[in-house]
Amino acid sequence: MLNFINKIDENLSAILLGAMTVVTVIQIIFRYFISYSLSWPEELGRFLFIAAVYIGSSYAEKDDKHLAITILRTNAGKWCAKYIPVIAEIVNIVFCAFMTWWGILMTEFVYESNQLAPALLIPMYFIYAVIPFGMGCMTIRAVNNLRKFLYNIKHNLPHNNEKAEV
Repeated sequence: MLNFINKIDENLSAILLGAMTVVTVIQIIFRYFISYSLSWPEELGRFLFIAAVYIGSSYAEKDDKHLAITILRTNAGKWCAKYIPVIAEIVNIVFCAFMTWWGILMTEFVYESNQLAPALLIPMYFIYAVIPFGMGCMTIRAVNNLRKFLYNIKHNLPHNNEKAEV
């Protein structure tokens, strides 16, 4: 399952960012060179950005590349260096699971209300579905990272961001 997620979030986030760039350039060309402003590129660019963020956050979780406050891990001793990443990952899993659940509820609500995007006239539940998808993938990756952290603790191996002592 992780191989499937690797292919999806890595490639899809790159495609979404590329498409967002193309759509933004189209809007710039129309606005400044043709003196005509299109209504749909701004909305589509925003939706592509939102999707790229949620799906890209799953990809960032893969290598534990999210922002972290490391002062405790680096300055509070070996216990903190060993167990703070585990505690942080557990909090991350709870948050991501909650956001997945909430995203599903919001997507269902928007689906039932038949909302359409104003300029593109596409169903808004397509946009909202990105939240549970991205956060669900991130939950799976966070569980995998927690498993790696616990394995490293059990076998006395360094954390991903630590240097092995020589």
